[in-house]
Amino acid sequence: MTKILSANDIEKSFEDVSVLNGVNIDIYQKEIVSIMGKSGSGKSTLLHILGTLDQADKGQLKIANQEINQLSSNQLADFRNNEIGFVFQFHHLLAEFTALENVSIPAYINGINKKEAEYKALELMRYLGVDHRLEHRPSELSGGEQQRVAIARALINDPKIIFADEPTGNLDGDNAHDIMTMFRKLRDDFNQTFVIVTHDQELANTCDRCLRMQDGIIIES
Repeated sequence: MTKILSANDIEKSFEDVSVLNGVNIDIYQKEIVSIMGKSGSGKSTLLHILGTLDQADKGQLKIANQEINQLSSNQLADFRNNEIGFVFQFHHLLAEFTALENVSIPAYINGINKKEAEYKALELMRYLGVDHRLEHRPSELSGGEQQRVAIARALINDPKIIFADEPTGNLDGDNAHDIMTMFRKLRDDFNQTFVIVTHDQELANTCDRCLRMQDGIIIES
């Protein structure tokens, strides 16, 4: 199995509060791994560090054979845009842009020309079943449609790994089930890898592995 991510002895504190206390985790290609734990267990902080949105106080992080702490801030931004995808509970779509434009934005940032970027965005939206909503703005989309657009956006630059923070937390039961089915299909069709923070036990049960956190460490795998 190809290792996509390796984190060793990850520690993080905020002022005098220790949030992560030496977390070790390996993620392999085509895995869907969930991270569960009570509020305050450190799971969201860990996800942000693994996704390079935040920096650990101590420890090493390697993604796709790249030592993250060796990158400058500009190099890290480029790496994040090219190699990492994100899906959030509240989608974070830009209200002033259409669904097609929202999906295309990471490709624009990556220097892909508008025609090529939008062609790929269209193909992803078709695959995800929202190609009939290309010209609609986020406010005109249902919650499930917004999340599918967000997933397409996460995929546009062919990332090595996708991090999802409570991806079904704002959806009803049917849409939540559809999103998890879609993650498994993306794993099988595109060799995609997912790390998912969730409170949803049903979602976690469908993952390849479930990691449980307590007091800033992983207590169960």
